[in-house]
Amino acid sequence: MSYTGTVINESPVIVGLAGAKLAGAEFLAAVFDENGKITTASTAGATAIGILPPEEGNKSVGDTVTVQVKDISRWKAGEPFAAGDLLSTDANGKAVKAAEGDFILAVALEAATAADNIISVQIIKAGYSPAE
Repeated sequence: MSYTGTVINESPVIVGLAGAKLAGAEFLAAVFDENGKITTASTAGATAIGILPPEEGNKSVGDTVTVQVKDISRWKAGEPFAAGDLLSTDANGKAVKAAEGDFILAVALEAATAADNIISVQIIKAGYSPAE
């Protein structure tokens, strides 16, 4: 098997356009809206594409937005959880322990002791959480 050209993107980020005003969105989960634009997750367990870095937290509609889609990142917690927990997004784009049927975006590399802690995670995009 051979490949012609370079089609594998090894970058840890993607760039798109903001589909909504992003205010205070740093360290929140990003999703594509129905028009393929980037916004923060507004549905618990949503299929998130990555996490918004701190410099991308305040954007206007149509602005260019960078989303971290792999590797180690920082994510704002929506509740307490333990290091090693599989994480999904809540309806505010914050990290929560994945429940059955949630899209798993990351694994916690450290514990969150309270909501709004900003913790290290490994973005893994492991699909949907099975029944326990």
